[in-house]
Amino acid sequence: MKKHLIFTILMAVLLFVAGTSSVMAADTGKVITNQCRQNLKMLNEITQKFVERTNEHLPPWANYATVKSSLLNYDDLPQDPVAPTPDCKYNLISNSREDFQWYCNLHGVLDGEKTITILYHEHQIMAKTASRYMNNKRYKDHNSDLLRWTEYAPTPGERFKYHYNMNPLSTILVMCGVLLILIIVYRSL
Repeated sequence: MKKHLIFTILMAVLLFVAGTSSVMAADTGKVITNQCRQNLKMLNEITQKFVERTNEHLPPWANYATVKSSLLNYDDLPQDPVAPTPDCKYNLISNSREDFQWYCNLHGVLDGEKTITILYHEHQIMAKTASRYMNNKRYKDHNSDLLRWTEYAPTPGERFKYHYNMNPLSTILVMCGVLLILIIVYRSL
């Protein structure tokens, strides 16, 4: 009788949770990647406007704060881009006035020929790299630092969050199954 009561309660909780959660949650890695790509696109467009209206040369490598204080004015960029993660730091890389891009420490560049899938904590994100900037030592160092994320091993908690973000229903079902097995094992001891 007690086993049936426990099973009934577990099934009721499972159905309640399954009914209140969405079947598929937002892919948080895709959301973060899209936010960062929008920032990179905006910075590239603003820099292109700067190049078109001036004769100044772009530095071969400069961080966002340096570029904003020395090249761009408030009309170009009224507010700073909001980085979607603490590791999204923006740098300008250029080979010439015609060949430049903004680079994110986590997402790389917008126009790159190599796409990399990275596990960043509980998120799976995409990054792009461009070989044409490899002659710049700073870019090469940052690119190597970006590639270290390919070796990142998420913690069990981060892995659980990732699976829950991708499909909450199946994650809840698996956890309920594990809980049910633990209860049965505990009761049989």
